[in-house]
Amino acid sequence: MKKLQCLFVIIFTIACFYSTSAISHFEILQALKTELKRSMDSLYIENLPKPYFIEYSLKVSDVYRATSFLGSIVDSNTTKKATINVKLRVGDYRLDNTNYLDFSFSFFFGGLEESSSTRSVPIDFDYYSLRRELWLATDFAYKSSAKTYSKKIATLKNRIIKDTLPDFALAKPYKFIDTGFTSPAIDFSKICIMIKNLSDIYRDYPLINNSFVSFEYIKDVVYYVNSEGSEYIKPNFFTGFETAGSLQAPDGMPLNNFYSVYSTTPNNLPSYDSLQRAVKSICKNLTELRNSNTLEDSYSGPILFTEQAAGEIFAQVFLPNLVAQRPLLSEQGTQQLSRYNAFQTKIGGRVLPDFMSVHSVPLKSEFNNIPLIGHFKVDDEGTPAENLTLVENGYLKTLLANRTPTKRILKSNGNDRNGSPMFSNIEIVSNSKYSKPYRELKQKLIQLCKQRELPYGIIVKKVMNQNIYATVFPLISPIEFKFSGEQNVITVVEAYKVYPDGHEELIRGGELKGITPQSFKDIILVGNKTYLLNLLAPVISSSFSSGGYVSASILAPDLLFEDAEIRPMDFDFPKPPYLENPLILND
Repeated sequence: MKKLQCLFVIIFTIACFYSTSAISHFEILQALKTELKRSMDSLYIENLPKPYFIEYSLKVSDVYRATSFLGSIVDSNTTKKATINVKLRVGDYRLDNTNYLDFSFSFFFGGLEESSSTRSVPIDFDYYSLRRELWLATDFAYKSSAKTYSKKIATLKNRIIKDTLPDFALAKPYKFIDTGFTSPAIDFSKICIMIKNLSDIYRDYPLINNSFVSFEYIKDVVYYVNSEGSEYIKPNFFTGFETAGSLQAPDGMPLNNFYSVYSTTPNNLPSYDSLQRAVKSICKNLTELRNSNTLEDSYSGPILFTEQAAGEIFAQVFLPNLVAQRPLLSEQGTQQLSRYNAFQTKIGGRVLPDFMSVHSVPLKSEFNNIPLIGHFKVDDEGTPAENLTLVENGYLKTLLANRTPTKRILKSNGNDRNGSPMFSNIEIVSNSKYSKPYRELKQKLIQLCKQRELPYGIIVKKVMNQNIYATVFPLISPIEFKFSGEQNVITVVEAYKVYPDGHEELIRGGELKGITPQSFKDIILVGNKTYLLNLLAPVISSSFSSGGYVSASILAPDLLFEDAEIRPMDFDFPKPPYLENPLILND
C-alpha cells in the first residue's frame, strides 16, 4: 500500500510539473498547426460543405492597469489572460459564408459574422489543453459558418446579384517568427505612486469637479496559423497614460480637457516632470476656460488647425475614408453600413490640394526617436505589411485593404487590424512652396478674414479625441454632461479668436460643424513642422460590429482651411452644484 501511495505521489508530482511548466513558442505553434490539420482533414457534417479555409490565433496578454483620483488609487490590477480565436470559411474563395449580414443575428450580437469563435483559455495551458480548446472553438465556428452559408445561398437564389466579386482573395503563404523580443519589466508599485501623486495635483484646483489619471501597460504575444500555410509569432507592446478634468462654467456649460500619451513600453513615456507639467497645463486651461467668453454666434470662415487638432481632424474625418469598404449582402438586399465611403469610387480623383500627399508607413517604427505605435510588420491575416502612397499630389491612388475584395481593390495590401482594414502609421507631406511657419499661417488667416470683412479668425489647437470621449469622460462627468450626437460634429477643446492686430482670445463652447472629407480640398497652406499624434483610433467596420480601438500614429503639419464652420453649443446645460466644493472650504 505504501508503495502505491509513493507511486501516486510521484505521478502526481510529475503531472503537476508538466501542467505548470512553461510551454515554448514553438510548442504553441505546433499545437495550432496540428489541430488545424486535423480540422481541415476530418471536419465534416453530412450535406454541408467542408471548410476550405481555417485560421487559428492565440493571444497571450499581461495587463497592468491603475487609476487614481485626487491622490488616491481607486483601482489597480495586474492580470494575465489567454484568448483563442478561430475563423472558419465554408464554400470556396468565390462564394463562402462571409460578406453576409444576418439582421436577426446582428440585433442580438452586434453584427458579428457567424464565422468565428473566441474563447478564453486557462493561462497555464499545455499542448493538449490548448488543442482541446481549439477543438471546441472550431466546432462552434463550423456550425455557425455552415448555418450562415445556407442562409446566404437561400438569399442568392431569390435575388439577381450584381456584385460578382469573390468573397476572399488568394494569398501566398507567409511566415514571420519574432521570438527575440524582450519584455520590459516594470515596478508597478512605483507607477501607482506616480499616478497617485499626479492625480493629487487636481486638489490644488477645487473648481475642477472631476478628474482622472490612469496608466495601462499591455504585453501581447500573438500566435497565428492558417490552412494556406501562413504563420507568425509577433509581440505587441502598448503603454498608455491618460488624464482628464471637467468642470462647469457659471452659466452651466460643461468644460473638459484631457492629455494622453501612448507608446510601446513605459520606458518611452515622458518623464515624471513632463507628465506633471501636462496635468498642471490641463488644470490651468480649464480654469481659464471657465472665465473665458463663449462663442456667441456661428462662425464660417478660415480656420487654422494646429498640432493635436490638425492630426485629430485628419484621423477622424479624412483617414477613415481611405479604408476599403465592401457592402454586405442581406435578405433585404445589399447594405452599405459604414458611413466612411466617400472615396470608395474616387481612385484616380482629386481628394486633397495638389500640393499634398498621404503615405501609409506601417514599417516606419519611430519619428525623432519617438516610437510610432502604429508600427507593424505583418497584419492580423498573416499578410506582410507594406508602405503605400494613398494620395499623391492630391490624387487618390489606392485604399487600405485586407483580403476581402472590393471593386477597385482586389487583393490585400497588408492592413487587416482587428478584423477590418485600418490605417496605422500615416504621414502627411506637402510641397515646400505651400509649407509655412506658424507665424505666416496666422498672418494669412488674418489676411483672409480682412478680405471677407470678418471681425476675427479662429485657431483651433485641440479637439476631442474619440477614444477619450467614449471611455474616459463617461467615468468622470455627470450624466447631464454631453456632447453633440450629430455626425460630422467635433467638440472643440481649445480655440482662440484671432483679431486683426494679431492678439488671441480664448473662447469656449465651440463645435466644428460639417467638416467632411471633401472639406480637405479647401486647405490652402500647411505648416512647415510635423506634429506626431499617437492615438487609439476606432476600427472602421462595414457591419454593425465594433472592432474596438487600434494603435495609430499620425504625422501631420498644421492645416489652414480657407472655409470651415464652428458653432456654439446649442443644447441646454444643467445647473451647477448649489453648494461649493468642500475642497474650496478646506482652503
